[in-house]
Amino acid sequence: MPTVPLAHSRHMWPRNEIPMEDGSMTPEDQEPVTDNDMEFDVNSEENSYSNGSGSSYSADKLSSPLQHKLDLSASPTRNNDINPRVEHLIALFKDLSAGEQMDAFSRLIPESTMANIRQLRAIIEPHFQRDFLSCLPVELGMKILHNLNGYDLMKVAQVSKNWKLMSEIDKIWKSLGDEAFKNHPPPSDRVRGAWEATAVAAGVVIPEHVQPCELNIHRFMKLQKFGDIYDRAPDKSRYLRADKIERNWNSNNIMGSAVLRGHEDHVITCMQIHDDLLVTGSDDNTLKVWCIDKGEVKYTLSGHTGGVWTSQISQCGRFIVSGSTDRTVKVWSTADGSLLHTLQGHTSTVRCMAMAGSILVTGSRDTTLRVWDVETGRHLTTLHGHHAAVRCVQFDGNTVVSGGYDFTVKIWNAHTGRCIRTLTGHNNRVYSLLFESERSIVCSGSLDTSIRVWDFTRPEGDECIALLQGHTSLTSGMQLRGNILVSCNADSHVRVWDIHEGTCVHMLSGHRSAITSLQWFGRNMVATSSDDGTVKLWDIERGLYIRSRALIRDLVTLDSGGNGGCIWRLCSTSTMLACAVGSRNNTEETKVILLDFDSPYP
Repeated sequence: MPTVPLAHSRHMWPRNEIPMEDGSMTPEDQEPVTDNDMEFDVNSEENSYSNGSGSSYSADKLSSPLQHKLDLSASPTRNNDINPRVEHLIALFKDLSAGEQMDAFSRLIPESTMANIRQLRAIIEPHFQRDFLSCLPVELGMKILHNLNGYDLMKVAQVSKNWKLMSEIDKIWKSLGDEAFKNHPPPSDRVRGAWEATAVAAGVVIPEHVQPCELNIHRFMKLQKFGDIYDRAPDKSRYLRADKIERNWNSNNIMGSAVLRGHEDHVITCMQIHDDLLVTGSDDNTLKVWCIDKGEVKYTLSGHTGGVWTSQISQCGRFIVSGSTDRTVKVWSTADGSLLHTLQGHTSTVRCMAMAGSILVTGSRDTTLRVWDVETGRHLTTLHGHHAAVRCVQFDGNTVVSGGYDFTVKIWNAHTGRCIRTLTGHNNRVYSLLFESERSIVCSGSLDTSIRVWDFTRPEGDECIALLQGHTSLTSGMQLRGNILVSCNADSHVRVWDIHEGTCVHMLSGHRSAITSLQWFGRNMVATSSDDGTVKLWDIERGLYIRSRALIRDLVTLDSGGNGGCIWRLCSTSTMLACAVGSRNNTEETKVILLDFDSPYP
């Protein structure tokens, strides 16, 4: 049989003329598509499928046979002359058994030229490429896609234009079991005020920060907010945006930053975020309320006569509450920054507080806790029982958990003021607490270097369910999800614990000095700040398996780190990280660095 040169075979045997059966995919239909490849006639009423979200999809486009077919009957030779030798070979081949035919194939292929093998592949391959979704009714195709997760649905959209059309039926995205992608706040502006510049400056390094030219393009895109996909499939657009935000955190260039300057050379002692508000408290006796998106200060809250050491924003966002060394608690309005109430009763520094609804619990160095209603400014009850300063407190609306310098953790009924349980076991001051009310789980960190996990529903004396040992200094922060606890410590290490097993499953090393703050967000990302002047981002899930790859990247590095420059604390939303910067010896100006990880809807 004469061979056909490969260069000429494309003209003699065009692929798009080879007929296919049963909705087989042509090479053209297999081409990956982008969102701009397909036009949607959302106003068409004839032969359309409505998904209930205002978008219509052509039923013809979803289920009709594909336009281009492969012609399997085409001959690879130039003419239809019968070759007796070939006919004889075919007759012999038909007389062979299935096993003998397979043996013949196996021996013939090595004897063929590469050009003939390629041509043979072009004949065989389409038999195994069936576009089953296009062959099925739309309803059955949707049932299949309902079983996929968001990641797989994004891959489906890249297979062909038919599959892309089906993947944009919003009903499929609405049924996804994981709805975390719907929890992001709306796209932000973040192009004005302090955002017009960046935080990159002399002494401040932000690795992988976007360059000015690309930053201007990004700012323009942010002002658009909504892309084409949102009109066709809003939930798909939300998912794609959430995926982009996660990639912005993990690997993409940092798409914007800002510096908020205030409090002069004083220390930022506390910081909270609520929606678009950032509140910072300082030992300069004031609090500042910032508008994050505008990158500017809204109010300066003045009235305390001593340093502010603790603050909270109410869940409703209407109140800011602050505690000070002047022994008072003040309630402020977020609407206009006015002072609503001054709560008096503590006889020493108000060191900690927690809120649930309009009920506030404050802890003081005077050894007591007090319960207040911030709506009315009324004192409800006083909790007596600690024998030294109260350092930390947690509150869920009914139960108060407090830790003190008397080495104990106490559980209180907030309504009656009665101490339900005293948890003993630490042999030094308790500095940090976590309280998960659904499981009655309390985690306490102490100056004795240990972390204890308590279940206060167990019999008295048997409440400690895990003793976590490994840190060598004070635990400054903890966060708990399920059975995984992440703790940061003045020993410069982050440890990941399994509280059910009572073991340390991983230790994250990279900081060179005490870790000051910890934020856990997303599925597995943890950000930490340190006395060494850095902010690091970790993947704790990756670190469980490949320890050397736990560190994702450095987010901020101060040149003064290690010489007094420090990042005191972190606060975050799903799209933004705030870093409170200062120093112990005036080597670094006091400021807040904001990093933007947001994305518009595609």
